[in-house]
This record gives sequence, structure tokens and C-alpha cells, in this order.
Amino acid sequence: MKYIATVLLTLMTITLVTCGILLWKRRKEPNDNSRTIQAVFSWFSAFFTLTFISRTWTETTTADGAFFEPEHTFIPIFIQMCFFFYPLEVIRPSISRTKVYALLFSPLLLLVLIGMCTGIEYTPIYSLTDLQAHIGEFNVWFRLLSLTVMLFYCFTLLLVPYDWRKNSISKQHIRIYASGFCVIGLLHFAIQMTHAYWIVIAHQVAWMAFFVLITYFELNTRLLPQKSSPKFETPNSMVSVSKSLWDRIIVALDDEEKWRDANLNLNTLSEYLNSNRTYVGDAIKQNTGLTFNEYINRRRINYVIEQLKLNPEINISKLFDFVGYTQRTTAVRNFQKITGITPAEFVENIKK
Repeated sequence: MKYIATVLLTLMTITLVTCGILLWKRRKEPNDNSRTIQAVFSWFSAFFTLTFISRTWTETTTADGAFFEPEHTFIPIFIQMCFFFYPLEVIRPSISRTKVYALLFSPLLLLVLIGMCTGIEYTPIYSLTDLQAHIGEFNVWFRLLSLTVMLFYCFTLLLVPYDWRKNSISKQHIRIYASGFCVIGLLHFAIQMTHAYWIVIAHQVAWMAFFVLITYFELNTRLLPQKSSPKFETPNSMVSVSKSLWDRIIVALDDEEKWRDANLNLNTLSEYLNSNRTYVGDAIKQNTGLTFNEYINRRRINYVIEQLKLNPEINISKLFDFVGYTQRTTAVRNFQKITGITPAEFVENIKK
């Protein structure tokens, strides 16, 4: 197992360094610091994997020591906080980022300060029997509490306020990032409670896969060219029954680009406008001659068409995701319904 762990740690180090280099080289492409943050975090993680290689051969890894030692309880809290910088950069929450950092990090920093700076004497725990015998001691249950809080924090990323109009990442990708974060946290917790070597190896594989996936996403999926959306021309023959409501609908769709929101439907739009779904549906119908779904689908497909005309080589899956489609089959079906041909046929016609 020692040789397997060493090979994995070496591969992990090379992978993390490579991911960091790739992200750093293209750090100026987005209008944020996301790639810089993730690159630095990759190198930071690579440094720790190098130390683990040494510890594997001196037999002082987490699989060989006492359960939830202070070093492996409180230092990972700092590492865990690093996980939040990247998603907070790309989510760009509507509330103050300083407030978000304060809410997320203050409890964790308090645990670290108490755990590392108050001179607590920690009882070594080598088995579940030891744990049962010393569970009433402050230093033991405090470490368990810290591990549990750290595990809980893995899930708090899903609670960060998400405003799709202000970010360059979909909610689905945030959920994927959070899920990977949770898997790593669960494996770390399991290591501290069991010291099973196979869990240590699983943790290394999960960590490496996590950084590879984030790097791939950053360099191949995120950040499509965000050109202004084409205005959908409403038929002149249609007369609005409620001009003020229609004006508010246009503001929501044009200025705030709610037509790109994957979760948009007639109910959510009506709630956003503080109106009735019947009134909103009627206003759209009377001003465009289309139902709500037809109108939104046409806006989305029109945008896709414009982008394909500008760049026939653009990734169609990314484009569908950008305009709010979560299912490619639905997007293709709507595209074909509106244009009469498939996206592939449309691109072939452009290239001719």
C-alpha cells in the first residue's frame, strides 16, 4: 500500500502543478480572479502532497497516527476555507462579499484559534475504545465538534446567494463543485475516524480528480462570449392590453436577461414582476402572438442562431447551456421546431 500511495501522491503532485500552470497561463481571459485563485490553490495543494510523500515513507501519515490529531483537525480547516475563494469569485453574490466571508470564515477561525493557540493538552486516541473512555474530556469532544463543523461547512456552499445575471457559471456547475467538495470532506472525516488506508487512497484520487475537472471546466466550458442579446421584435399588429406590464416584462427580459435563466417559467416571472401568471401570459400573447414558452424559446434559439452565424465553430452544447437549456435534447428539439433543421444542418449550411 505504501508504494501505491507514493505513486498516487507523485501523480497527484504532477497533476496539481500542471493544472496550476494551465490556469495561470490563461488567468487574464475572465474578468475575475477565478483562475488565479485556483492556480495558486493547486500549487498550494501540490506542496502538501510533497510533504505527504515524505511522511508515507517515514510512516507518519494520517493512516498510521492517532485519530483526529490536532494537526489533522485544525490545519484542514484552513485548506477548507481555500475551497470557498474560487466559487465565491465566479458566483459573485449580490450581497457584500465581505459579509459572506465573515459569515463563512468567522466560526472556522474561532475553532482554529481555540484549538491551536490556547495550550490545550490533547489526549491521543488510537481506537474506538479509547474514544469511548475519553469522550467526556474537553479536548476530545472539541476535536470531534471541529471535525463535524468542518464537514457541515462542505455543504454551506449551496447556501451562498446565487444571482445568475451577475456570474459566469451555471448553478449546475456550482452544485458539481460543491458535490466534489463534500466528497473530499467526507473522505477526510472517514480517514480521521478509521485510518483505513484505502480511504486515504480514495481521498487522494478524489482530490486529484476534483482539480482536473475544475481545470477542464475553466478552460473548455466556462465563459462564452457574452454579446448583447438580440431584441425580439414584436409584431406591429399586436396591441398591448397592459402596456405597463409589458414594459416591465421587456425590462426583465432585455435589461436583466432573465430569458437566460434556466429556472425561468411563467410562475417565476410572474412572481418576480409581482403579477398574476394569467396577466403576464396574456401580455406576452397579445404583444407577440406567442405563448410564454414559445416566446422564450424563440429568444433563446434566435441568440443561438446569431452566435452560430458569427462563429460556426462555437461549441453548440456550451451555447445551449448559456441561453438557459439544461437538456440538450430539449434545446435541439426547439431549434429544429423554429428553424426546420437541426443545429448540425444549420452549421453545414453556413459553411457552404
